[in-house]
Amino acid sequence: MTAAGTAFEVLDALGLARLVKRSGDLGGSAPLRVTQGCVPMLEGNAFGFQITLHHPIVLRCSLDRVAVEIAAPYGEALVAAHRGALRRLIAQGFLPPDGLLATVFADDFVKVEGAGPGNVHVRLWTGLCVRADAGVWLRVSATANRRNRFIDVEERLIADDGAFVPLILDMKLRADAPGQVRLEGEIGTVAPFAPGAHIDDVPLAEAPEIGAAHAAFYDDAYFEAKNGNLTRKYRKMKPFPDALESDAPARCRVITVGPAAHTITGAIPRVVFANLVPFEACYDGYTLTVAPDLHVLRAGARAVERTFAEALGPTFLGKNRRAMWYFTKYFTPHPPGEPHFFVKPWAFMQTPPGWSCVLEGVHGDGFDVLRGVVATDVFHATPAVFQIYRAGQPIRVGFGEPLLHVMPIPRRLLQAGFRLAAFRD
Repeated sequence: MTAAGTAFEVLDALGLARLVKRSGDLGGSAPLRVTQGCVPMLEGNAFGFQITLHHPIVLRCSLDRVAVEIAAPYGEALVAAHRGALRRLIAQGFLPPDGLLATVFADDFVKVEGAGPGNVHVRLWTGLCVRADAGVWLRVSATANRRNRFIDVEERLIADDGAFVPLILDMKLRADAPGQVRLEGEIGTVAPFAPGAHIDDVPLAEAPEIGAAHAAFYDDAYFEAKNGNLTRKYRKMKPFPDALESDAPARCRVITVGPAAHTITGAIPRVVFANLVPFEACYDGYTLTVAPDLHVLRAGARAVERTFAEALGPTFLGKNRRAMWYFTKYFTPHPPGEPHFFVKPWAFMQTPPGWSCVLEGVHGDGFDVLRGVVATDVFHATPAVFQIYRAGQPIRVGFGEPLLHVMPIPRRLLQAGFRLAAFRD
């Protein structure tokens, strides 16, 4: 980062959108239990900056075409501003004359391809241009935990090559989207990351201290305090201070504690956890019911127990039975009335001091896996928190389907802001 507390620059060339920092409680709309005790979810709500439209964009879809509408007088003003902005960006050297804006977006800031259910792709230049500081990459993605569920946003990475880049969202309308889709408010997220982290994949036998730390957290006192109450134990943990700046890549570990179905991938390195137990789940407005493949669940739970016993000794299971439930049950429901439940990948994540992990959930048919942030230098479990948003219709998640992208990030970037750039005239 080049200036204290900032990680990138933003130039608003059009007046179409702005970057907004959310509050952890989503302006008071987050569930009470989250605001009282779930720090990872609060930090997930507040993560990054939300790309927020000043004025709604309406997509009217028919079988053969898609019409784009912005209410007067804003639509006409934005069209005129786009022509002038493009000329100024090129003339003042912010963007090249043969770049994406000058070619693809020369005549409009929104492009639509295709028509009909599931075939509509929308490319939107937000009117913003961004430039990452040295050692920082920007990740553009869907917003999370509160979003328009009829649009999917493609992930895009912006490297630190020293140049301004137009902030463009590539979106697809879901097949079940209505004939009129309204893009309003928060439509995407941009967040700074540190590239170059290295993630090793190791068995629990090579990191028994992480298993012991898990048992120490989920001790008898934890469960006695949790009986009908919030423990706030995670909130009381003291994360390590930020690590000193270093040119060496951060070394992280994913520590397998049972059957594994994860991959390590990505230009911004991440662990992609996949589902290990096929299941259905249904929410009726009061009760959430999870129906797993019991044969697969029991076999996996036995494998988890063997892994812990081999790594930490034969007496570990008897002394830490309730701590083991975290993994052996695999699923944990929320209280009645909440459309949420946890799925617990059979692995830990460990990051260096001063590093956390962003838990970026997938969006499926009838459900979202929510975004969270966990201080994985002191707490190493990374649960997938499901939210069912379609009451009365079961969701189905098969074996091997992706659940969660877990991405290491230095905490200094979680707190970093941005600097505003301006035209020179």
